[in-house]
Amino acid sequence: MDLTGKHVVVVGLAQTGICVANFCRARGARVTVSDGKPAEKLETQIAQLNDCELDLGGHTESIFTGADLVVMSPGVPDLDATRAARDAGVEVIAEIELAYRFFHPGATLIAITGTNGKSTTTALAGSLCEASGRPTFCGGNLGNHPLIEAVDHEANCEGGLIVAEVAGFMLETCNSFRPKIAACLNITPDHLDRYGTFDVYASMKTRVFAWLQQGDHAIANACDARTIEGASASPATVHLFDSTEDASPILGAAIDREENKLLITIDKQVEHYPISDLPIIGNHNMENAMAAYLCARLAGVEPGAIREGARAFKPQKHRMELVGNSADIQYFDDSKGTNVAAVAASLKGFPRKLVLIAGGVDKGGSYDDMFSVLADVATGMVLIGQAAPIIRKAAQEAGASYPIVEASDMLEAVRKATELASVGEAVVLSPACSSYDMYKNFGERGMAFRAAVDALSS
Repeated sequence: MDLTGKHVVVVGLAQTGICVANFCRARGARVTVSDGKPAEKLETQIAQLNDCELDLGGHTESIFTGADLVVMSPGVPDLDATRAARDAGVEVIAEIELAYRFFHPGATLIAITGTNGKSTTTALAGSLCEASGRPTFCGGNLGNHPLIEAVDHEANCEGGLIVAEVAGFMLETCNSFRPKIAACLNITPDHLDRYGTFDVYASMKTRVFAWLQQGDHAIANACDARTIEGASASPATVHLFDSTEDASPILGAAIDREENKLLITIDKQVEHYPISDLPIIGNHNMENAMAAYLCARLAGVEPGAIREGARAFKPQKHRMELVGNSADIQYFDDSKGTNVAAVAASLKGFPRKLVLIAGGVDKGGSYDDMFSVLADVATGMVLIGQAAPIIRKAAQEAGASYPIVEASDMLEAVRKATELASVGEAVVLSPACSSYDMYKNFGERGMAFRAAVDALSS
């Protein structure tokens, strides 16, 4: 793709937008960066741009309709200006689509999406691939490495491995994005404020399979019909992972709970991998691991490197991360559990009884799935934030028999949870809500939990 002399409009001046703007400028394009915020709120971002024009405080339609290409940053919704650009015949694409067009045909692109677990799965797959010794890039909608950075990375070469977390809103504006290995972990209701219906939301997730071809690989959850439907609609080879009891590994991956091993099938041969290699826990993380192992093995990573990469893996922060152990009560930070499905998945099959800290900004859905899982593992619950009365009511309707108390801040929540927990149990922050009533984001909430654990332990 030649950008020389082209007028490219980059929408959104956050980290990805800055990277895309400088990328296009370095390749000879005239670049205009458009953002709805005024210049005085973007001074830090503007200082990082290399000779780009600015369209700030709104989105000037004539700039969009006069462009040769419009590139959307992740999370930016469709705008009047982008719709006008399309009507004028201007191509509007996602940042991941632009990156893909510059990838070496000999590099293996692995794309991972889903409602829950995609960050852990992507990071683990990246660790497994890196252990192979082949040049590896791991990023996308993960951490601080937009996929556009992979273009100039050493992994963008014959035999290189590019592992990317992709979100549904990234896939919205793709039209040729073709991974060689694509995984959709699960699809549960989320972001309905953006998509309106669950069907539309699901269709965005399964677009990860949309451009696969024969010889490619599609990985889906055997217990999620929508992921299977999306994978099966492509001409790629379908591989299923299944964490249920007595699941057969023949179609992809399963768990041998007696031997405590993951079973991965490659070329009709079943391989055995000790779960003890992994520093993550919970049934949902076993599903994440099965998907990651399949991604890496299908990319040609050898079994020995898989085990090495698993042992070297460091879990993502705020994703069921063990952050304390005092008097044999373990403390887990799962602040990234911002919806009910994520919490239900992370607590299913939890190895200890637990006291759950939950609450924040309610997302308007049902808590039934969460309380169904808690019936087997919870010995108490501490509620925080605006959603506390809503969750308490849901607990009463679910017939929860364990004590439920409320706390005004995180320190009080951890103290009360510790008082409810017994030796050999756990205190888990997995809120099932967003954080914006008390914190800037889930990361700040998780750090507050850690600080409270440290304070009480000392």
